[in-house]
Amino acid sequence: MPLTQFSEEVRASLEPVRAPMGPILVASDTSPASDAAFPVARALAAHSGAAVQVISALRPNAMPTYAFDAIPYPIVPTPVMLEGREALVKAQMARLVPSATPWPVTIRTGDPVREIIDQAQTREARLIVVGRGRHGVLERTLGGESVLRLLQLGETPVLAVESTLEALPHRVVIATDFSVFSIYAAQIALALVAPNATIELVHVAPSLSETGPVMRDFAAEYRAQTAASFTALIERLQRPGLTFETKMLEGNASTRLVDHLNASRADLVVAATHGYGFLRRMMLGSVTAELVRTAPCSVLCVPGSARTLAAARAQATALHDSTRTFDPAHLDAELFSFSMRNIGRACTVEVNQREIGAQSLGHHLPLVGVAHDAGATSVTLMFGASKLEGEHLSHQVNGVQSVDLVADSSGRDQVLRLVHEGGQTLILLE
Repeated sequence: MPLTQFSEEVRASLEPVRAPMGPILVASDTSPASDAAFPVARALAAHSGAAVQVISALRPNAMPTYAFDAIPYPIVPTPVMLEGREALVKAQMARLVPSATPWPVTIRTGDPVREIIDQAQTREARLIVVGRGRHGVLERTLGGESVLRLLQLGETPVLAVESTLEALPHRVVIATDFSVFSIYAAQIALALVAPNATIELVHVAPSLSETGPVMRDFAAEYRAQTAASFTALIERLQRPGLTFETKMLEGNASTRLVDHLNASRADLVVAATHGYGFLRRMMLGSVTAELVRTAPCSVLCVPGSARTLAAARAQATALHDSTRTFDPAHLDAELFSFSMRNIGRACTVEVNQREIGAQSLGHHLPLVGVAHDAGATSVTLMFGASKLEGEHLSHQVNGVQSVDLVADSSGRDQVLRLVHEGGQTLILLE
């Protein structure tokens, strides 16, 4: 991004978003490492008015059987085992938040991370809260890398809580690169902090050299534009009672952030993941991963896909009644016209099947085209890095029964809906 665009990009990226308004989801494996989630969840619920629900999952045990080969045989938890886990979770809740009305508890069988993600998506949870142990997060059952897996596979913000935090955080460090993802993470964070919190916005720049007039001019321009972007961001985030500070660091982002957190004694650090495609989400980014593993305080991580979905929700709720159903006899022409109008636009694709619920196919996918197979009831969705060049992703939707198009008040296409056997597929245009 050219430096002169910093502050303009900050302002432009703050268009309306609508975050999920579902419950706070507490994940517990009943170990001491998960204790820290409960007091903070109670404080957040009292602050926001959100409901709280608790989930715990039992992983099937694998028992080897020896016949011709040693084959692991999964032992599914029995009803007695599930009841025992529920009793332990309720005892943990009674011990840690005795004055709170007991929260609903769900016990699931399966991979704990995937079960948590499934519950978060089904209930449109606004936040997943987990305890952060000394050597990992929910490590007895979920493994030390569980927060990273929750971020890689899910779309819900995750708050990993240190045992030292029992109330709303007062000293908060928000890491920002002024992208739409980090700005959305800041917006999410402000709903979780104390009313009189001090918010420090931290940007880590590359090492700025002062050797030579060109590098000196570049460094001066970078610092000036960073200051302008801080000002624009604070103007939009400012709330009564909050105090904002800014800090620009230089060097390796993850190392400099962790060093700064150790010196600042922050209660919470906030970061966004920038992966909206499958591969980028698998890598997550070194900064987020390093903060999850080594930050000396609680960590709030907001997936980039969460911001994309929030923007799509805001668009959908702002739409006027302008839904049009395509005439099946002219479906080829209608989809061709739709493709020509929107080629290159980024979009989120959501598949909703009755058997599996809503699943995201991808986020921020540039649209290449939508084509109808005239000889069948199938529609092919095509996405790629550009209009005509680069690698592409194709997804075929079979058994299409009808196609609807929703536009905003100015006539700009917003949502293409394909109703098909067993559910529907939505293309949410950004």
